Amino acid sequence: MHLGKQFRMARGEAHLSEDLVLYCARHDYGTRVLSNTGNLAAVMRTMGHKDVRAAMQYQHPDLEIVRAALSRTNGSSL
Repeated sequence: MHLGKQFRMARGEAHLSEDLVLYCARHDYGTRVLSNTGNLAAVMRTMGHKDVRAAMQYQHPDLEIVRAALSRTNGSSL
């Protein structure tokens, strides 16, 4: 059975919104891996991207990460 069909069946059985599509997992994967590793090259390699612009479409960074980095840099909290 095709993975997309399996996902749709599981989504239906779990009574999840049809707005949740398998493609959402790709964005989540890219965001989480970059967030946890800070290694864009690894994210690009595992997602099959050769262009940084393509890879960055999948990144949805949490602003809290930026605030924490700035706080560490200047020694204060935002």
